[in-house]
Amino acid sequence: ALENRNYFKRLTTLIHFKVINLGETILPALNIPCIKKIKLFDSVTPRGFAFDGAGVKGKGCKTPFGNRQTFELIQTPEKMAQYITRDEKGQWWHEREPHLPMELLNFTHLLGSNELTEQYRQEVQENLNTPYQEGLNLGQYLAKYHLARKDRKAFNPRIHVLETQGMLFQVKNDLYRFPHLALDRLALLEKVIVSNTFDRINQLKDRGILTNKAAEHLNEWMSIALFMRLKTYSHYEAQKEMMNPILKPYSSDIPQLIEKQFSLDQDALNKIKKIYSIFIPFHEAMKKFLSGEESCLTSSDLNDNSPQTVGDIALRLFQMEEAKQYYILAKKEDPCNSGVLSTLGIIYQARGDLKKSCLHAKEALKIDLKNDGKNSLAVAINYINLAQVYQEKGKLRKAQEYTKRALKIERKILKDRNHPKLASSYNNLGMIYQEQEELRKAARYVKKAIRLRCGQHYSIKNDLQNSIKNDLQNSIKNDLQKAIYYHNLGTIYKDLEKLDKAIKCINKARDIYSKLFSGHHPRALGCLNNLGTVYRNQSNFEQAIISLKQVIKTCKHSDDAASLKLLRTAYNNLSLVYKDLGQLKKAVEYAIKDLNIGLENFGENLKDIAISHNNLGMIYLDEGNFEQAKKNVKKALAIAIKIYGKEHGNIVAGYHINLGAIYKAQYKFEKAIKETN
Repeated sequence: ALENRNYFKRLTTLIHFKVINLGETILPALNIPCIKKIKLFDSVTPRGFAFDGAGVKGKGCKTPFGNRQTFELIQTPEKMAQYITRDEKGQWWHEREPHLPMELLNFTHLLGSNELTEQYRQEVQENLNTPYQEGLNLGQYLAKYHLARKDRKAFNPRIHVLETQGMLFQVKNDLYRFPHLALDRLALLEKVIVSNTFDRINQLKDRGILTNKAAEHLNEWMSIALFMRLKTYSHYEAQKEMMNPILKPYSSDIPQLIEKQFSLDQDALNKIKKIYSIFIPFHEAMKKFLSGEESCLTSSDLNDNSPQTVGDIALRLFQMEEAKQYYILAKKEDPCNSGVLSTLGIIYQARGDLKKSCLHAKEALKIDLKNDGKNSLAVAINYINLAQVYQEKGKLRKAQEYTKRALKIERKILKDRNHPKLASSYNNLGMIYQEQEELRKAARYVKKAIRLRCGQHYSIKNDLQNSIKNDLQNSIKNDLQKAIYYHNLGTIYKDLEKLDKAIKCINKARDIYSKLFSGHHPRALGCLNNLGTVYRNQSNFEQAIISLKQVIKTCKHSDDAASLKLLRTAYNNLSLVYKDLGQLKKAVEYAIKDLNIGLENFGENLKDIAISHNNLGMIYLDEGNFEQAKKNVKKALAIAIKIYGKEHGNIVAGYHINLGAIYKAQYKFEKAIKETN
């Protein structure tokens, strides 16, 4: 009756006020038009007990208000059950409101008349039996197809994706959401009528959909995930679910970081590993089960502890050395696994072992050429990996050649010169041009990468003017690739001496990295390191020192390759700042630290070791220590000749010029002329 509905509307409004007064409802959730219009980012109100998504279009809001636009949930059992089938115009509700029917299938009786709940249950079941397509009723369609692909993509474990190393975990979305949705589907398909997740797992086991071991593993997964949600809520004293997998190594010297972020200790990391050893096979088994290959789920124990999977999980947690050891075991098990070879090559590159990196990349390429043919995506990826090794080696022509080969294959497969998936190759090409000192061409290619990633009509200028807060609301703008491209563009602007633009680009990248990884991940610290060099170029030495010392303070407690490389670069940049300030003893001190870390961890025949020797030599020159200056620059020159060959124009010539400057300072003019000619 209308009178009853009005009563419950007023009651719901009063309850909503009570909830708001708890102080845990963020402003955008209140559906206030002026707040909605400006897309306010509420970073002040703690997230907690709140009405679920009221006013959010396209979401199956479970509160009595519904979404206040197309549906509300103060209805009779019959009307509520109709939201699962068709509206009054004959349109399927799942086409209008994709999440609504799925939400209304999950319910439980709390209090009041159980007769109403039972009536609703019967109406729902009758509607689910409605014929939908040939051979499928509505329930079967919703279980097997509706949003299934979208859910698999949205909640893909993405363990094998190298770019996610050390990324923050969101407990709900990363660890909890997929099994919850997958078990909903299985329960709907098998007509399991229980609302408790653990009871569903047990009933699915009793019906033979899950093995005893699979049920045991899923129960363990859900228990861990629920416990972790409670732990994060307790830590933040709000409904926040962010966990940092790499912060603990830094926390001994920076305890205040632990107050800001929930960091995972070794016990928690082991639990994460346990979850993913179940998650990976379950994700794949669900995909096959829903497509008709039911035995992939019904016969699986849902536990993958193979060396490759364990290596993938270690890589996700930024445990590079452990990952390497498991990939070596995986290679022994299957020497023709090109994916393992390719990833090993990337790990060796990060460790500075370019010889092994190149060998593994070439081996992977050989296998993929044989198995997939010369115009396959796998071959293109191998070309990209080889290009990056050659770029690291200083062989820029080869790097450019392999990048262009990859780009040619990608264009052929995608049949579109402006496809978004080409962005990465354009960015790589831009970075090679930067090293070749073709800076305008480099900027053009990286800008093209940004536009392709964000859409051809995307304005970089307008994007840089957007506020950071609004920027971080938008999921597209929290895009890892976009951050990489902006960071690279910032370094190009630095070389072009467009320093204000450089700061804007690097800061934008740093904001995104901090959101995805935390401000103490090597990606975000890399931005801070480059900001230090930009501040130095602006003669803002105080800010340069602050930025570089922050990088050093964080990285000196970690021994992973990425942090060691950053530490070296920060020491080198700091030495140059002190050189500019005329504080030569400090400059020498930091330059030696840079060189020693490089020699101890990465070997001596690398281009950045040559750079370190050269920089140290030029500081000794300013100090008047000519013999030591000469010794270091000669070492730099010898390494450069070994890498590039005697005829390499810019780099080798630069070291000859520096050697000439030392001879000139010693009044050895004939030797100086010989070096500079």
